[in-house]
Amino acid sequence: MSDLRIDDATTSGASAGLRAAANRLSPVVRAVQALDTEAAGVNALAAELNLGGQTVVVALNGLGAELMKFASQVDAAAADFAVTDQTLAADAAA
Repeated sequence: MSDLRIDDATTSGASAGLRAAANRLSPVVRAVQALDTEAAGVNALAAELNLGGQTVVVALNGLGAELMKFASQVDAAAADFAVTDQTLAADAAA
């Protein structure tokens, strides 16, 4: 018989780390959106910089959303582990 134990600190830490990573993307998104592409001077270059900035913003927003979704999945798994742990403890006591 083996003992598989995933404690609350493990799942809480994973969830907090994922949420923190997602939150750290917000300032980057704001900075990219605030870039003055007209400062590049040449219209074609400014247009490319603007398009690139939009692409980065979309990608970072998507990454942030996925990190938050993953954090929620870790929370759900932690709840499942807790139920399993309680069930096993009750069965062992019986």
